[in-house]
Amino acid sequence: MWDVLLDAFLDTIKLSWILLVFYILIELVEQKIAVKMNSKLKSNYAVAVGAGFGIVPQCGFSVLAADLYSRRQITIGALLAVFIATSDEALPILFSHINEQGVWLKLLALILSKFVLALVVGYAIDLTYRAAKKKQTQIKTQDIIEEHAHEDHDHNHEDEHHHEHSHDDTHKDEEVDIHKGCCGHHIDDKKESKVKKYLVHPLLHTLKILAYIFIINIIMGIIVYYVGEERLAEFMSKSGVLQPILVTLVGLIPNCASSVVITELFLGGAISFGSCLGGLIVNAGLGIAFLFKANKRVKENFAIVGGLFVFAVVVAIAFHYIIPQF
Repeated sequence: MWDVLLDAFLDTIKLSWILLVFYILIELVEQKIAVKMNSKLKSNYAVAVGAGFGIVPQCGFSVLAADLYSRRQITIGALLAVFIATSDEALPILFSHINEQGVWLKLLALILSKFVLALVVGYAIDLTYRAAKKKQTQIKTQDIIEEHAHEDHDHNHEDEHHHEHSHDDTHKDEEVDIHKGCCGHHIDDKKESKVKKYLVHPLLHTLKILAYIFIINIIMGIIVYYVGEERLAEFMSKSGVLQPILVTLVGLIPNCASSVVITELFLGGAISFGSCLGGLIVNAGLGIAFLFKANKRVKENFAIVGGLFVFAVVVAIAFHYIIPQF
């Protein structure tokens, strides 16, 4: 048992300096591009921008996207693009194992898969929504022309327009709150010292992730010690369609720990690439939790999360059987 604890500790310590350097770099990047993301997500290229920014390993771009969507400043396609592309802590952990055989290929495959899927889903949803809205508008316009006088038509159109945009009008003068990081700090806080911003926060975040990794290493070590690697591998290989579904459910947990668990299991060969991909598609950091807080349309929130989950399960199952071993 002591050997399990020692091995778990040593395996975790090996990653410490790599993760710290990576999170310092992330903090530097995040500081520079978060405000730019705020404006770029409102452009005509919002879906592509969302997919690109979502790939960057960070705590809160998904939170910012949820905030902007709740204010109706970005489309649902752009929101989903950010959610799908976001991998939370997966990329830093994979990067910390980059010297191990085949890990760079796993990292590349994960990034490309999530980026392409984010683009496809984002644009497909937006195009479908626009087509449906255009058709609905045409039907409403025709009904109004046939059933009402010109004055009533103008009055109803103004009421409808006001109703659709009242939520935006309420917030149009508000300053969009740039997100908080996982450690609770605002990345655009001008009063915060550079030491605290670029060293303390990355250090705290590194320690937090290392704690998760250490616990997972202990659990995996105990399982392997008592069950055996061969039995564990046999169980996972025979779990079939249940594996990607369960991993995707784990991905729904709005916490860094869920992405850490999924990534560590993937690196250890316990789950397939498809299962890992499905779990990380729904693992949008704190974005989903913030969506329920900021967007008062509860049914809409459930529809978004439900659709995202179904899509992730389908992708997970497909890749689970297409690429059973990576």
